[in-house]
Amino acid sequence: MSHKFFVPAGQIVGNRVTLTGSDVSHIRTVLRLKVGASIQVIGGSDKLLTVRLVEVQAKEIQGEIIASEKFDVESPLSVHLGLALTKGNKFDATLRKSVELGACSITPLTTERCVVKTHQVGVKIERWKKIALESSKQCGRIQVPLVAERIETLKTFCRNSDDRDLKLVFWEMEGDNSLKDIKQDRKPRSVAVLIGPEGGFSLDEIEKTREYGFQTMSLGPRIIRADTAPIVALALLQSLWGDL
Repeated sequence: MSHKFFVPAGQIVGNRVTLTGSDVSHIRTVLRLKVGASIQVIGGSDKLLTVRLVEVQAKEIQGEIIASEKFDVESPLSVHLGLALTKGNKFDATLRKSVELGACSITPLTTERCVVKTHQVGVKIERWKKIALESSKQCGRIQVPLVAERIETLKTFCRNSDDRDLKLVFWEMEGDNSLKDIKQDRKPRSVAVLIGPEGGFSLDEIEKTREYGFQTMSLGPRIIRADTAPIVALALLQSLWGDL
């Protein structure tokens, strides 16, 4: 199986592809590929390109496109996740699984009951972006989910979700409404989803989300951990309106 690489569209000109940065060292020193070897390239479109290496230099690799095929594994449902920060490496693991389940974007959130320190934000964001990229490669996606440039507040996420077809907040205190109760005139194409931290959202936070049009939803009779809830919610959403 050929190795897949994400390449910015601007680095694909005609039948020529330029690879730079960490991809170069990975191809040269890890995979040890030489001129004449083939790789697969995803360039932000619905095409999977087969590229033959023609120049392998220390800082840049040049390749030529020898084949192109239709390749679309992205869900018709754009899910935009607002995830409260969780302790330890739980957020990293949840991010990986969210990418595998087709999330379109992930926004880390700080909320009232978050106990995670938000120092070294820049380092954390860069790590999360790298995780999103690596997970996209692993599961064969053609788009890398967008990871927000900063840790946002709940209010900011809600305000930026105005144009979503559905706006949902999963809350352990919601005992009546679940996804099966949602009545839609048409199939939603986008949904904003809020998941709280280990201590959940406060009642005041829930009221604020409702002011922005979010509906509170239950994930069933059992209390589900903060790092499990996004996976369950994504799987259910993709089963209802996506591609599972």
